[in-house]
Amino acid sequence: MKNGTITADEILDQKSKRLSHDDESKFLHSMRPNSPQVGDQPTVVLKIGTSSLLRGDCLHLSMLGFLAETCADLSKRGMRVVVVTSGSVGVGCKILNSPKPKDLAGKQAFAAVGQVHLMRMYEDFFTTLDLKVAQVLVSLDNMLDRKQYENAKRTFSALLQRRIIPIVNENDTVAVQAVKFGDNDTLSAHVAALVNADYLFLLTDVDGLYTANPYKNPEAKLISVVENVEDLEVTTDGAGSSLGTGGMATKLQAARYATSSGVNTVIMNSNNMNKVPTVVQGTSVGTLFLAMPKPLKGRKRWILLQPVMGHVYVTKIAMQAIEKDSSLFAAGIISCGGDFDVDDCVTINYTDPEAGEDKEIGKAIVNYSCADMDLYKGKQTEEFFEMVGYSGAEAICHKNNICCWIPGGEEPSSTSYLNLSGLCVTEEEEGVEDGE
Repeated sequence: MKNGTITADEILDQKSKRLSHDDESKFLHSMRPNSPQVGDQPTVVLKIGTSSLLRGDCLHLSMLGFLAETCADLSKRGMRVVVVTSGSVGVGCKILNSPKPKDLAGKQAFAAVGQVHLMRMYEDFFTTLDLKVAQVLVSLDNMLDRKQYENAKRTFSALLQRRIIPIVNENDTVAVQAVKFGDNDTLSAHVAALVNADYLFLLTDVDGLYTANPYKNPEAKLISVVENVEDLEVTTDGAGSSLGTGGMATKLQAARYATSSGVNTVIMNSNNMNKVPTVVQGTSVGTLFLAMPKPLKGRKRWILLQPVMGHVYVTKIAMQAIEKDSSLFAAGIISCGGDFDVDDCVTINYTDPEAGEDKEIGKAIVNYSCADMDLYKGKQTEEFFEMVGYSGAEAICHKNNICCWIPGGEEPSSTSYLNLSGLCVTEEEEGVEDGE
């Protein structure tokens, strides 16, 4: 094990030892912090990319059929399923026999053409297997509004309770460039958090996350388990397919959003889609990013959606306090930057003085503007109140408005996953690997 990751080769080196049924249930529950109790069937979000949906000059019909069969299998097992689809612009390009436009209006027009055809294909394939589907088009602009966010949450809940599979896409036709999810990997992560999912599968044309680009470096190794995205040391060059908007970098960002909300995230090849049910039971396929054991809840998940308007750097003591669910006070601030105002969102960061490395702790809604915060930074409580008066907010950021990438400061352990897979690793063994 290195930097909280386990490669496929390391998993194969482990000795197989099956667990008892009770222990399997225990570990399964520990890996699914969003599930209310042991035994509940998980909620699964499947995101399929443009590179998987299109083949040559037309829709990849066999892949759509494969997706429908996978969803049918999951539904028969009692799981609730959500599909986040890409491809509307790409399908529009194929229908109109034209390359992908570079201007926003052109992309929106092509998305409008492609979405109709794409949804018709989904309905045909899914209804053939007696699956009911619903089209859900969302935009970041809608989700940034707290009331609309909660309304969307209730709509998804109503659909899933009725065993209807939502087919989700960004509403590209009306979305403004400055207020867009930008890619459907990010969209799927926020949808997974919205529906309180247990698993998010990012289905793509590669087998998972590698230590380097496998097409360029023959020494690249598949990473099977990731405990913390922040600890990764990999290269993510490449921007996805010519008709898509994503790539491995966007998938890592999506995994970061999802895992902090308690959603296990898997990057896997869409050709292995039929293995999704076994992955939920602990089989190793692709790359699994483990969910944080104390995930963000409610309003804090909504804060993750907010556009970042600036940054704040804090002291080590402040960082440790924030990770333990404390508010951020003026004394803990080193510097700030950006063009943010009251109630804007910023990133909270810490610089390790020895390594010289920056670490992003999380995001927060601030009570003061950047200009005011620059005046208050480093001030102790008494001096701070002399400057702002007792009518001002006591904290720079209240703890209810701070969401950390590692909620509660507790990272997940791959030991649970390996034991669930029948690959028993003791704490002692894990410690030896870490020390090598």
